[in-house]
Amino acid sequence: MTAPLTLPPLRMTRRGFRTLTAVQAKLLLREPAALIWLLLPVVLLVIFGNIPGFLTPQTSLHGKRVIDAYVPTLAAMVPLFLGCTALPMTMAGYREKDVLRRLSVSPVPARGLLAALVTVIAALAVADVVVMVAIGVLAFDVTAPADPAAVLASFLLGGAAVLALGLMVAAVARNSGIASALGVPMMVVNFFFSGLYFPLDEMPRLLRAVGEFVPFGAVMDAWAGYGPLWRHLLVLAAWTVLGSVVASRTFRWE
Repeated sequence: MTAPLTLPPLRMTRRGFRTLTAVQAKLLLREPAALIWLLLPVVLLVIFGNIPGFLTPQTSLHGKRVIDAYVPTLAAMVPLFLGCTALPMTMAGYREKDVLRRLSVSPVPARGLLAALVTVIAALAVADVVVMVAIGVLAFDVTAPADPAAVLASFLLGGAAVLALGLMVAAVARNSGIASALGVPMMVVNFFFSGLYFPLDEMPRLLRAVGEFVPFGAVMDAWAGYGPLWRHLLVLAAWTVLGSVVASRTFRWE
């Protein structure tokens, strides 16, 4: 008897990964909601920057202007949207439509699809944050952070944290509706503690203390220089590890 033919394990080539990443970018950018969320922070920043009252130092903000407080907050909107809603809803939609199951018998590894989607989302988030900060500094004379390296580290780690939490939602959501129901509240909580609804300097002390343990609350504190940097980075690292571990252990491709 001849031994059964054993196929070698599928591997994602660099060229294949680049192609898959380009396809994921096109699919994501075709979504009207994604385009709105990518452009909305820029539009809001331009509007806020042209309101005279937002360019005047405020006593309630310890001498800062409203525009100074909102540049990092608006910059956080895109990574939060992409990580908390776009990522889990896209993956849940693929699962709901049996895309992941069909990929399991195709030359394209399902893990390659996930890696390509995460790459696209991370790249868009980084690009949008850079654009927002550049507009704030160059167009509206927003003061750059005293420690740019600390801010960069906190934004990168904060982005990794919400991506990990988004993967955790994607791991358990059977369809896009469930992914939205789990991801949107997570996004709103981070919006709140990043100062989107009202400036952090006007937030009660108790809420500020709670916000230190929310991913983008920690990022905003690092930007403003509140508290020791190591504590904010530790919080972000803990969320990243927690989300990654839970997602890897609970993720189902079908």
